[in-house]
Amino acid sequence: MDTLPSIRLLALLVLLPLIAVLLSRQGSKPQSEPPRLSETIPFVSNTWQFITNKQRFINRVRKALKSSPIVSCWLGPLKIHFVTGGGNVSIIFRSSFTSEPWINRIQKYAAGYTSTDLQKFAEDKSGGLSLPRKGTKSPPPPPEKRIWHAMHRMNEDGLMNEYSVTTFTRTYQVFFNEHISKFPVGEWDEDVQIFAFLKRSMAIAATRSMLGHRIMDLYPDIVEAFWDWEQYGETLAFGIAEWLNRRAVAARNKFCGMCFRWYEIACQEYDQERVGDNVRVGEWEPIFGSQMSRGHVRWMKNFDFSDRTIGGIFALFSFGLHANTIPIGTWMLIEIIRDPDLYRAVQEEISQTIIKGHTCSEFLDYTKLASLPLIQSIYTEVLRLHVQILVTRTSIEPVKVAGYELPRGSVLQAPTAVPHLDEEIWGTPEHPAHEFWAYRHVELKEVRNATSQTSQQLEFSMKGRTASYFPYGGGFHICAGRKYAKCEILTSVAMIISRFDVEFIEWVKSDGSRSERSAIDSTGNAVATHPDRDMKVRWRRLW
Repeated sequence: MDTLPSIRLLALLVLLPLIAVLLSRQGSKPQSEPPRLSETIPFVSNTWQFITNKQRFINRVRKALKSSPIVSCWLGPLKIHFVTGGGNVSIIFRSSFTSEPWINRIQKYAAGYTSTDLQKFAEDKSGGLSLPRKGTKSPPPPPEKRIWHAMHRMNEDGLMNEYSVTTFTRTYQVFFNEHISKFPVGEWDEDVQIFAFLKRSMAIAATRSMLGHRIMDLYPDIVEAFWDWEQYGETLAFGIAEWLNRRAVAARNKFCGMCFRWYEIACQEYDQERVGDNVRVGEWEPIFGSQMSRGHVRWMKNFDFSDRTIGGIFALFSFGLHANTIPIGTWMLIEIIRDPDLYRAVQEEISQTIIKGHTCSEFLDYTKLASLPLIQSIYTEVLRLHVQILVTRTSIEPVKVAGYELPRGSVLQAPTAVPHLDEEIWGTPEHPAHEFWAYRHVELKEVRNATSQTSQQLEFSMKGRTASYFPYGGGFHICAGRKYAKCEILTSVAMIISRFDVEFIEWVKSDGSRSERSAIDSTGNAVATHPDRDMKVRWRRLW
């Protein structure tokens, strides 16, 4: 996070306390309200810490939630109620809560939608379900005119369709292989940085798979522009004044502008008569890429979005595509590579999925890969440790949470770090919850073969702990792209592990200089945490 000039810092420290005084005059806190997260300067300190040191802020929230299952504080203009406990978290996934107001904030501040287009969302009170929400004006608009429902259907059709996922599996392997194949077979490369390699190779392969070739042809540096904007996503979404967030706003406008200009050119080049009607549902084509991308185009045209909003829509599309997958893929490789025994075990397990005499389109059997117990356990463990999101919902009616009556419009957040790092749920005497353990989610099971001989084999198991595990959110608004994300992550990891011998060299800082310590979470990002150090390795391609 950039250091603010002293004059801005002075203004912040002068103006916000005055706002706090005015707010405090509205009346003292009723006894029926949840306890508040302590802060030195009311209405200021927590916001400032969230911006400048999110990890410390989340640690304070975790500590406070040990004393009370619900704790409140102000973050910028929003009053937030943090909750924990399986029962309380499950409440916010019910139909009496929605993520729509939080999505609106992301659309407005992080993606720069215009006020005219935001009003289209605000006016639709019917929700995303097939049946309009209770209280919707009668008669409700037809399904195709309900903007939230149409968006949900677009996501379901494009991201949950099995044929579309299969197409992505095939095209992603082709495009990711192009980056792997640049390394000659049998030759050691002495200077590979894992995160740097994946930030570019995975992003390019996924972008081409979902959006086609044309966007990369037009903007070879669009991946760098994405990562520049991605780091500011969460602070932008909270609506902090633009004069305090100028670099973030500039990064947003640059990336969104690239996305719109690509869309404009792609529309001119796309021949609907020749291509669109003849493309089987889920198939890939070079102009717009995937069914999901083409679905976005139809949805945007149906609701007549402005140029600026179209750029923001595809920016958020890219955010969903890269912001979780690439850091998680990096953490998986980091944990596997730094343990040679684990590397060999994973390499042996993945060998079952290699397609012998593979075609030019597929190298691994993804269906088999996704069912392997050890790779599933590592994937689950890395999500548990490194997806530190604030699952956000707003109540659409008065609700009771943890014994407190909260009014309609209350904003609740469930920090995944609280249950995901709970020692009572995940810890063992040898492997505490805050440490990575590859075998935390597998059990040894005795199996009997056709000749009645018995042997032991690993079996993936969450051991009844799914209520305390929600890296992709939950309820109606659970991440629709989770199948794509898992496919991209596991495929990338498996293609590297199966095709390279890898040896760890050292940890390096972002400038390439040597680090005396290993990577830890850098929590400035909105979803999966980035490693704050890169892993430098030497590797040799096997085939």
